Amino acid sequence: MDGMAATDLYERDFYAWTQDQAARVRALGARKDGLDVENVAEEIESLGKSQRSAVRSLLANIIEHLLKLRFHPDQQPRRHWQVELRAFRRKLERELKDSPSLRAHRHALAEQVWKDTALSFLERLEADGFDAAAARVALRPLDQPYFDLDAEVLNEDWFPPAP
Repeated sequence: MDGMAATDLYERDFYAWTQDQAARVRALGARKDGLDVENVAEEIESLGKSQRSAVRSLLANIIEHLLKLRFHPDQQPRRHWQVELRAFRRKLERELKDSPSLRAHRHALAEQVWKDTALSFLERLEADGFDAAAARVALRPLDQPYFDLDAEVLNEDWFPPAP
């Protein structure tokens, strides 16, 4: 990939660019001019990891709000949760537009956050004095997503029914 292609990749897919550039820096190997190849490569890679982490965080926020809308017994804040959910979905879409290669990994990224988000939701529900038994049953097994990623989680117009 020449410099022009690297610039094009930077514009099209920031995450893929960070991974490519880190690999290229590492390929330089040990240098006599003092360039700290390994740490420069790690710093470039960390920029991509930060974007991947932002996608995971937004997915967790979206899933948490979907769980609230579907299972939380107190539906008074429902409109507020929907507004927040729409904002999280828009932010996630911007991240995925900046790095389309992360869109290809969306299922793996969602799987990484699903169980912790579901457990956290159930724990918070119980800590707030609500009965979480029905939600706990519906969310079994906890390692299997309750919502369909593309049709529901990422669909900006979809909201689950109230309990």
